[in-house]
Amino acid sequence: MSKLPLLNQEPLYHVDGTPNNDYVLKILRVYRHNAGCNWVADPPSPLLDEMNRANALRAKLLDEAIEILVNAKNKGKTLRRKVNM
Repeated sequence: MSKLPLLNQEPLYHVDGTPNNDYVLKILRVYRHNAGCNWVADPPSPLLDEMNRANALRAKLLDEAIEILVNAKNKGKTLRRKVNM
């Protein structure tokens, strides 16, 4: 059984689940932090390079989503949401 190499940073496994106005941003920020986790391999590995590339793309999308939410919050806008229970 092969083992994966080390990551360049420690991933986060917990999101503060306090139901407040920052809840969605807290979730996105933890996902964003974890998108910065990259595999470090010596010698380089094409598979790990592709996994790191996908993480970089996730990070970019999460940065954009976080920016949209922060800007909306700073402008005092509320995002309409539909909750199905």
